[in-house]
Amino acid sequence: MKQEQKKDYVLNLPHLAEVFETLRRGKHISTRDGDLFHALKQQESLFEALFQQLGFRLIHHTREFFYFLDTSNFTDLSARMALFMFILVESLSDQGETVEEVVMTRRFTYRELPHLTGERYQTTMREAGVNTPEELAAVVRTMERFGFTRRMDDETFCFDVPVYRFLDLCMEIAGQAAQSEAIAVETETATTEEVVL
Repeated sequence: MKQEQKKDYVLNLPHLAEVFETLRRGKHISTRDGDLFHALKQQESLFEALFQQLGFRLIHHTREFFYFLDTSNFTDLSARMALFMFILVESLSDQGETVEEVVMTRRFTYRELPHLTGERYQTTMREAGVNTPEELAAVVRTMERFGFTRRMDDETFCFDVPVYRFLDLCMEIAGQAAQSEAIAVETETATTEEVVL
């Protein structure tokens, strides 16, 4: 294909304006987004090349969603969303739940969330500027705007596939913590054995 024809074809990519604007606002595009997702999936390399020319890095996550990677802009909103997920994952893990399965299949009720219960969670959320159930619900609504959650009704919500961005990070951190703990136990055991000898 000649350069001129290729340029015209790229500018005529299906749903280009809507895809770009959606991604630029920080929303993740998944199969739930229908035509936008399918346009990206079918012409991924062309979208990727075009966005790269515009200074954006398109990521296609293995769980089948797309987003723009922006490592330079970690905002208070991003921090609140990450904190929300870290607390939820820790709470579910402490209850012996299978975290990934629960997060991806359960319908959550705002009033049952652990974030404003217990002194440690309350203190952590307060430091992030979240003090009331209404402010906690606002965090979930923000997550919906970015494609991480979906409102079921006024009282409940569920998570959508893009939440794996947070889940992957939570699992990675939990794995590192478990590894560090195992090394500490091994070191302590070895030291104790040396003392006994």
